[in-house]
Parts: sequence; C-alpha cells; structure tokens
Amino acid sequence: MAVAMSCSQPDPDQIDRLSSLPDELLVTILSFLPTPIAGRTSVLSRRFRHLWQAIPSVQLISGSRKKDRDKFIAMADYVVLNRNISHPLLSLRLKFNSSFYGYPSLSDSYIPSLLAKAHSLGLRNLTIEGFIDLVPILPTIFSINSLESLSLESGFYPHPGPYHILPSGFTLTCLRNLSLELDNVEPASLSQLVSELCSLEDLHFSASTMDRLSLSSRTMKRLELIIRIDHSQLHTLELFLPSLESLHLDRFNSFSSLSSRFNIHAEFPLLKRASITLITVEGKDVNAISELLNSFVHVEELTLSVEESEFVKCPEPILLQPGKGLPKFPNLKHLDASLCFHEHNFEAITMVLHNSPALESLKLVHEIRKFTGVSRGRKRKDWRSKLPRNADGNYRYAYFRNLHLGENRKEFMKLLGKKCSSKKHAKS
Repeated sequence: MAVAMSCSQPDPDQIDRLSSLPDELLVTILSFLPTPIAGRTSVLSRRFRHLWQAIPSVQLISGSRKKDRDKFIAMADYVVLNRNISHPLLSLRLKFNSSFYGYPSLSDSYIPSLLAKAHSLGLRNLTIEGFIDLVPILPTIFSINSLESLSLESGFYPHPGPYHILPSGFTLTCLRNLSLELDNVEPASLSQLVSELCSLEDLHFSASTMDRLSLSSRTMKRLELIIRIDHSQLHTLELFLPSLESLHLDRFNSFSSLSSRFNIHAEFPLLKRASITLITVEGKDVNAISELLNSFVHVEELTLSVEESEFVKCPEPILLQPGKGLPKFPNLKHLDASLCFHEHNFEAITMVLHNSPALESLKLVHEIRKFTGVSRGRKRKDWRSKLPRNADGNYRYAYFRNLHLGENRKEFMKLLGKKCSSKKHAKS
C-alpha cells in the first residue's frame, strides 16, 4: 500500500508551476527581463508565443552593425507598433550605441512614429540615450502628456554651439522626474521649460558650455546639477526653489567654469541636504565658494568635497575670504568635508564649526593631490594635515559623533583648538 501511494504522488521537481500562473503575473515576470530575452520565451509553448509582446516595460538597444539595427526595428515593430491597445506600455527605454540616422532601412519618421504609438498606449516612463540627434524628435517627446518620468542623454553632436532648444508650451502635467544630459543646451529654453512643469519634483541636469543658469520652480524638491564647462565660465546661478529639500552641485570645475565674477542668487528656505563637489580650485575662487556657502544657511546636512588645483604651489585661502567670517549655520547637524586641510582650510572649517551650534556629527578627511608634473615645485611640509590626531594615531581623518552632548562637544572643541606643529608633522 505504501509503495502504491508513493507512486501516485507527483515529483515536486517535475511540477510545472510556471504554467499554473495567470497570464497577468507571467507578463509582469517577463517585464523584468531584457526585451530580447523575454522574446525568446515565445518558443516555450503556444501560450508563451505572444505573452512577451504584452510586457509593460520595453528596452530596445540598437548596435553598430546592420544586423543589430535590423533586430532593433523588428523588435520595435513587435512590442510597440503592433501592440494591442488593450496592453498598456508603461515604460520604454531606447538606447543607440551608434548613430541611427542615415540608416537606409530607417526613415527619419520612424522614431517619432514609435513614440507616437507609445503615447497612445499610455506611456509613463521614457528613457532615450546614446548616439541620436534629439533635435528632430524633441517636439514629439514633449507632447507625450502622460509622462511621469523622462530621461534624455545624447552623445550626438551635429554642430558646435547651442542647439538643444527645449520645447515649451506643452502641458506635461504629470511629469515628476526629469533627467537631461545634453551638451550645448540653450539656457533660456531650459528655464522656461522648468517653470512650466507644474508637478516637477526631481531634476537632474548635466551639460556644458553655459555661462548663466536660472531655474524657478515651486514644486521641485530635489536638484542635481552637473556642469562640465570647457570653454566658457558660469558667472550667474539663480535658483528660486521654495520647496527644494535636497541640492547636489557636482563637478564645478573652478579652473575653467566658475568665473571670478561668479554670483549666486538662491532662495530655498526648506533646504535640508546640500552636497558640493569642486575640482581644480584656486585662491581666486574664494569669492565664488563663499557665495555658495552663504546660500545654505538653513541646511541640516552638508557634504563638501574640494580638490585644489595642481598648479597652486603654496596653500591659499579657498573657503574663507581674508578678513571676512563665514555664514552661520544654525540648523546644521551633520558635516562631511573632504579637502586638503592646510592651515587656511583648517581655520575656515573651525570657524564654520563655531557657527554651528546644532552640530551632532562631523567627518573630516584630509585629501592632498600627488606631487607630480606641474605640482612638483610644491613643498610637502606646507600641505601637511592640520587635523588633530585621531584614535589611530594619524592626521588623515577626524570623526566625531554625539556632539550635541555637552561633554562631547567640549572635548571636541578642545581638540580642534590644538595646532599641529611642523615637528610633529615631520614625525608623522
């Protein structure tokens, strides 16, 4: 009897659990796969033959070979252009590993037709990246009023000078997340676009060749700004963002981008987190850096990373203008600073700490560039760390916590008041 019962029970390893799932759940599972991989499931059975064509998230990648481009078109026809209206397309990602235009089997109207069809299917998230000229298709992109998230990254450079003029007058009332990595953007069109997006909460903007940038939005909460300027200088930055909570300014190349006439006009009373990265900084940039720091008076978390130029042979004040004090930070709770803590910078940070009564944690990391190439003329002893000795017995970093407790803060200020002598430095 026992043998008969064991023979009648199916082997758990041979049970087809996948086929027992409903179509809706299978389609959701397939949407997590790259679209070409999902397409291969069509050979499993009759049931799977067309399931993959209904996936709500589609990724299409065009390679540089003719065969890859043919596959791109065939796949786009299957999952987008020939899609049943009953199967919404929620997310679409197009990536071009080489220039798509000029391809004999593809007219300039193909991509706009693809996007128009996606629009009719209720597209919410759109990503386009790679070597594609976005100029002809920008009006089509910004007419998709169902979009909640839009990311555009172009590595295609048809001609020099400002050419990305962003469309305006479109009612993208649902758009909450916008990411633009475009070179040579026309600043005025960007400013107008941002002001028209009534639901925008997150903006990531990366560009080059810009001397003035003005952004105004009542709904924006997070801003990430990356400026890679090669031939011009950013001299004016205007930010009127009353709802902004998080700000990230990255790769501001002072050697070529922050003008000595730099001015910042900022209004974000709700700002809680700010992160600044500056590279190739020189003493002439002290006014610009002071302007930036003065705009963060309400911040609670501040991350500051500064890399001084290798052309500077002697330490210079870069955070603190001689004879002038730094702004007060009454709400600052967490400070993370990575820079070369020579005497001038150590003095400036100490003043910041004295003006930060709510500070709870502090992390200081001493960074110094290698003495190679044009920097070989610098004297190492002038660039040694002025940080107090930490628990490991070195001067490379200092980390303090629970500074809101009276006894901890007293001991912390006592340590910062100690000056490292050159004799101690020589031994270290």
